[in-house]
Amino acid sequence: MAKLLLKHEGMTIGTYPLENDSVGIGRNPDSEIQLDDPAVSSDHARITRSPNEYLDGHFDYHIEDLDSTNGTKLNRRRITRSLLKHGDAIQIGSHLFLFDSGQVQDLETTAIYLPDED
Repeated sequence: MAKLLLKHEGMTIGTYPLENDSVGIGRNPDSEIQLDDPAVSSDHARITRSPNEYLDGHFDYHIEDLDSTNGTKLNRRRITRSLLKHGDAIQIGSHLFLFDSGQVQDLETTAIYLPDED
């Protein structure tokens, strides 16, 4: 299962499973991932899950900034919407998350090339 890992000084201090098709991030108490940080907007960002069109049982995850005041960064670049890839770094306010796709790669697995959406 995919999840976000909240990091601080290289240590994982929180884990947020991405179990639903839509996960809201923000200061709003109704957000699935609530962040108590004045640099985070009430409804800051959203992660959506959709079935992968090439692989049965696999999902694609996108992150979208919801017109937040301070923006959402993916791998140090400000984004409006982007496809998440395993190991991506997401910065929201002072919080740093790493995206874990939940798909372990090993030497016995054949890599499948999927075209980028961008």
